[in-house]
Amino acid sequence: MIERLRRRFAPVPRGWDGLRAILYNLAELGGFMAVAIAFSHWLSPEDPFGITAQFPWLWLIPAVIALRYGTLNGLLSALMVFGWWFYLARSAPATMPFPQQYFLGGLVLVLIAGQFADVWTDRLTKVREVNAYLNERLTSLTRSHFLLRLSHERLEQEILVRPVTLRDQLTDLRRADPIADEKLPGAAKLLRLLGQSCELESAAVYRSEGQGFDPQPAASIGEPVPLVGTDPLVELAAQHGELTHVRSQDAARRLSEYLVCAPIISSNRMRLGVVTVRSMPFFALNQENLQTIAVLVNYFADGLVHERAIRPVTLLRPGCPTDFALELIRLQRLRRLAKVESTMVGFTFEATEEGNTLFDQVRRIKRSLDLSWEIAQPQRHVLLVLLALSGQAAVEGFLQRIEGAIKKQFEVDFATGRVAVHVTPLSDAEPEWILDDLLNRCKVIEQPLQVAL
Repeated sequence: MIERLRRRFAPVPRGWDGLRAILYNLAELGGFMAVAIAFSHWLSPEDPFGITAQFPWLWLIPAVIALRYGTLNGLLSALMVFGWWFYLARSAPATMPFPQQYFLGGLVLVLIAGQFADVWTDRLTKVREVNAYLNERLTSLTRSHFLLRLSHERLEQEILVRPVTLRDQLTDLRRADPIADEKLPGAAKLLRLLGQSCELESAAVYRSEGQGFDPQPAASIGEPVPLVGTDPLVELAAQHGELTHVRSQDAARRLSEYLVCAPIISSNRMRLGVVTVRSMPFFALNQENLQTIAVLVNYFADGLVHERAIRPVTLLRPGCPTDFALELIRLQRLRRLAKVESTMVGFTFEATEEGNTLFDQVRRIKRSLDLSWEIAQPQRHVLLVLLALSGQAAVEGFLQRIEGAIKKQFEVDFATGRVAVHVTPLSDAEPEWILDDLLNRCKVIEQPLQVAL
């Protein structure tokens, strides 16, 4: 009961508004009861309460009020009936006996009606709260669905604008055939890939020249414009040796003619040039495109000076193929700078007829961007596969595909075919030591080059 009273008066505001609401409630009840008692006096002046009647019609008004407004208002209306009876009893010439059964029955009727009203009021309140919560959730889901639809449309537009993946871009960049008279071999191919993947509207590549850059572009998208060597964004890129853009903290307060500047620096810190972007769509200047520019530029830089880049690898393992060593250098640098995962997998086969057959089958299974190195040893054959842009999940899928192929062809797996598999993910360590560790696990014996000091 106390809890219901608290709920009843909980919504009532404090101060003058609360007092006005209470007074209005009392005036409403008093008005109803005054009209009911007056009408009862008009019908039966001798017995206005209907005590001697077959049914106490006066109690219908408090019962209806209890049904409509709850137990508290019903009790207040019943108290008005009590008060009116005691007023008439004091003014009566003779003592009027108190009708206990009459008032007890009326009070019970009011309490029953009030209880019924309170129960259903609580249920309706809970239903309203649940509906309000569901409406809020529906609004939230509708908003989320709208944002998801916008995101989906944006992804569709990006796929239409950029139909190739990073793997395809690296493959094209690796197979680029530089033109003989180019100032910077392969620069036109690099810029074409950047323009296709990052929606560049105006960009250029400039070759390093002394302590600065050649002002004339080696390749360009849009109108070829001479380089502004004193531009603050160009100076920041040359000073820090990394990609800078107008949203970066160091360049935010400086006026620049460019949006992005990416220095072309090899893994041995040799500066070869710079890529500048003058114009691109607003939404294209995002973290994904900036990372793509940095990845392709770094990948391109090591290809320009591949002989110097792969020298640490060939000194330690002179039998390593040039393209395998260069790709290892490139992918390890991508792992260090852009956290792009790549992995090397080593397969060891016994030098038997069955082992040779499995070796021939496995070396034919590789993806377009992957490179392999076949090593013949007196007692074993070793196959190293460099899985570009492949993390743990991609490596597991690659191994399952190979094992499934040899099981389908020869009805053997790695264990029964005595094929040892060694997996080495590229880390922040030096690439030559990563390769040397994998070759040692595969028991490949090779003497390093003797360099005269």
